[in-house]
Amino acid sequence: MKERWDKLIDLVRNARKDPLKRSMLLSAMCKPVSMVIAFFYTPLLLRCLGEEGYGVWGTILSVINWINYFDVGIGLGLRNTLTRYITADEKERARAASSTGYMSLTLISGIAALIGGVLVFVLDLGTLFKTSLDIRPALFISLMCVCINFVLGLIKVQYYAVQKAEKVAFMNLWGQIFNFVGIWILTLTGRGDLLPVAVIIGITGIVINLVYSGRLWHVYDYLRPVLGFFKREELGNVCGIGIKFFFLQINALVIFATDNMIISHIFGPTRVTPYITTYNAFGLINGLFTAFIAPLWSKYTAAQEQGDFKWIRRSILKLDKMLVPMSILFLVSIFLYRPAAKIWLRKELIYPKGLITCMAIYVFLMIWNNIYTTFLNGVGELNVQLTLGLAGAIANIPLSIWLGRDCGLESTGVILATVICVLVFNVAQTIQTHLYIHRKLKEQEASGSVG
Repeated sequence: MKERWDKLIDLVRNARKDPLKRSMLLSAMCKPVSMVIAFFYTPLLLRCLGEEGYGVWGTILSVINWINYFDVGIGLGLRNTLTRYITADEKERARAASSTGYMSLTLISGIAALIGGVLVFVLDLGTLFKTSLDIRPALFISLMCVCINFVLGLIKVQYYAVQKAEKVAFMNLWGQIFNFVGIWILTLTGRGDLLPVAVIIGITGIVINLVYSGRLWHVYDYLRPVLGFFKREELGNVCGIGIKFFFLQINALVIFATDNMIISHIFGPTRVTPYITTYNAFGLINGLFTAFIAPLWSKYTAAQEQGDFKWIRRSILKLDKMLVPMSILFLVSIFLYRPAAKIWLRKELIYPKGLITCMAIYVFLMIWNNIYTTFLNGVGELNVQLTLGLAGAIANIPLSIWLGRDCGLESTGVILATVICVLVFNVAQTIQTHLYIHRKLKEQEASGSVG
């Protein structure tokens, strides 16, 4: 016991000296608090909206958040570009890249808001979402808020670029806290419908992004966007790799973000609720792991610039070892989920056969995926992801419909289709990563350079 305590003390001491370890530790420390909030938030929102309303709200969020995938890769491309400029202490180029990214996304966001706003009032939403609820006002408010946060959310990219990923974790945590308090107040006042929920969640995101933008730009004034610093050549630099990220985002949209819509459209919104709650429960583990490794993306970018591939290899091997205890954790969670969910949600939902097991496998695969995607995105090795992502995007929707509707597996079939696509993706990425690192180390050996 004393030995473990000493190790924990050493970890904290080392984290104070090492910015990366401090960032990873603080990001991970935010997540347990976030998990506790999420534990109470989901049943609170379910009680506030009811089973049908909760299913519709989950589907609305899935559809609205598609906008985040249409930034032409500017967000992720800017993350890598900014990290390289800051590592090389090229502040003027960093200023130009930031300004160019913000101005470009403002234009895209305006177009998305205009087109989306028209569609909200033109489409037959009742038929599309298979509900009798009046969802048009909530959908419009959510759309406008997401378009605003589409631009303001670039502040998270800037925090990652300056190696302060823990600030993003704090932003997410504050968002959860304010959303929880807002929904709790709604339940007390009896205003349990979609519109006030949309207002609370949308406004919370805008306020937090603005506050944290002011804090970062006060310290790193060269990252503050200025219209006069828009540079067409920087747009080319950002979009050079950004366009690849864009296509990856489109592939991810089809593979990961269409399940709720498919389930709602074929089986009705009430069938979405068991799917979402199961995902939210197992997703807490993935959220904790993702928060822990989030600082590594930009660190990998910087390490590649410095040729430190030995550190990269050690880092990935350490993360690989974490998959064993993770698999055991998920196995235990499968057996505990039903009784725990009944207590958690204060009601018993009807789960299609195999849904819980498939969801646990899916989330485990996402953790595995995050290890290698974080590295490959950080160093800009995207071609294999693009090829496999396109294949997965083409296969996912028809496979989901066939397994879910034609084979009678319902939502279990939908998630099973995603599991198949992600598994193939993961195996290929793992092989690509280790071959890439091995090749780079061999090249350094041959040239006599030290990593």
